[in-house]
Amino acid sequence: MAAFDWSDCPLVEIIPGKMSGAPLLRNTRLPVDAITGNYDAFRDEGLSHDDAIGETLDCYPEAGLDAIKTILSYRAEHQFQAQL
Repeated sequence: MAAFDWSDCPLVEIIPGKMSGAPLLRNTRLPVDAITGNYDAFRDEGLSHDDAIGETLDCYPEAGLDAIKTILSYRAEHQFQAQL
């Protein structure tokens, strides 16, 4: 599967040399994959959408609730493109 394209998400930045060029939450060193990966893991454990977001926020409070929701919404809206 191709890597997910975060380039149009306003909350994500990709800077060569910063965290090996991984997509990061803007103005942080927090990889977007950490947010989405934790959310997915909590969902896989059977947590509801809202509870998984809450647990992800507990793991990464510096991200903030709005940013976590926006990242997850962006991924959901653009996931089909990543599968092409």
